[in-house]
Amino acid sequence: MELTSVIAILAILAVFAVSRLSSFASRAKETVVKKDLLTISEAFVSPNGGYIADMAKIPGFSRSYLRVANLLVSTNLYGEVIDGSNNMRGIRVDEQYSIIKGLSSAEEFRTWSEERKRGWRGPYLKNFLGVFPSRSDRRFTDDATFEERGFFPAVDGLRLPSDFSDSDLSVYGFPGEAAIIDPWGNPYVLQIPPAQAFSSHSATNVSDLQRFRYARIVSAGPDGVLSTPCYTVNETNDWREIGINWSNRRHRTISRQAGLVEGDDRSLRGDDIVLFLNRNDIDEGDVL
Repeated sequence: MELTSVIAILAILAVFAVSRLSSFASRAKETVVKKDLLTISEAFVSPNGGYIADMAKIPGFSRSYLRVANLLVSTNLYGEVIDGSNNMRGIRVDEQYSIIKGLSSAEEFRTWSEERKRGWRGPYLKNFLGVFPSRSDRRFTDDATFEERGFFPAVDGLRLPSDFSDSDLSVYGFPGEAAIIDPWGNPYVLQIPPAQAFSSHSATNVSDLQRFRYARIVSAGPDGVLSTPCYTVNETNDWREIGINWSNRRHRTISRQAGLVEGDDRSLRGDDIVLFLNRNDIDEGDVL
């Protein structure tokens, strides 16, 4: 009887200890994520040699399609420019894809000019390297795919280079490119709201600066589901539902403010951890 009692007590203590250790490990991971978010944010927007400060002076540079990979590689940049026929065309600098006459050369985007005080002088981050996944990849055998968990959001009808809707690319990263991985095995993503999040009518006049003011770095959190709305407004976490009514003011607000709604309610983000680059994480209401 005494031996049975001792075993029972030890079992209870073991369960309690495991629970405490699990809780401690979870808090430790969240601490790591918050430090990573600050590091990534600083690399993007630091006025003293951050990516934006160095690159934004280059004609043709666009903030609209930046990804975390821009901090890690030689300026693999997607942008959007208007050619001589007033047509929107994509530009992928590091492969000299659709370089438009009259804008900066690919070399300007890749190298730092001490004379002009502009250009790429990275990598701006050298740690936490990983690889951005493909749609069908999984972290482990029974896990959902990265597409199912929101890392390849639908972008139908948005003002983006056609590559994003016609291939395996994601607005958050290209399969196989450099990435920074959070403690739960998911890449951190840079979310920049689409132009439609700022206008219910023509989105062509929405500036890069306006969109980038609401840019944020996001970790999918412990559950691995990227719940924070951006390119798709979806309050059910069903990423297959891509129908969006951009004339709906609530939809625009949710996309713009990373799911933040009335009263600073962040429930639409699930357990995601979010850090804005250029503004406080507060509800601005329907100010736009």
